[in-house]
Amino acid sequence: MNLQLLCKINGVVSGINGLSAIFMYNMWFNMAGIEATGPTIALCQSLGVAAVGLAIISWRTASIAGDAINSYGQLFAYIHSGFAVMTLYQIIQGFAPNPQPFYINLVISVVLAAAFFYYSRKTE
Repeated sequence: MNLQLLCKINGVVSGINGLSAIFMYNMWFNMAGIEATGPTIALCQSLGVAAVGLAIISWRTASIAGDAINSYGQLFAYIHSGFAVMTLYQIIQGFAPNPQPFYINLVISVVLAAAFFYYSRKTE
């Protein structure tokens, strides 16, 4: 595996998450055990747009980063590390009656962060 492929994989995973937040927000709320209201739906869909934006950036990074691909890989590693820390905090605080989706997101974030850190190492 290389960083270009990892960026494409990240783009697909982020894109699927984003599109599901925009169009299937009830699934998100039902899995987490949270009531869907107007404000929470708007917030979920806004998150979806941000995730789709990240997906597009990740997908295009594979093609346009050139020699800076390692630096971009590190940025994506930091982004996924941030998601992992935030998700862990939300689990600890008990923000959702059903934490299973939070655990799934935590695993995905940790795996992607570790992969980006590993593959973005500078090799001489």
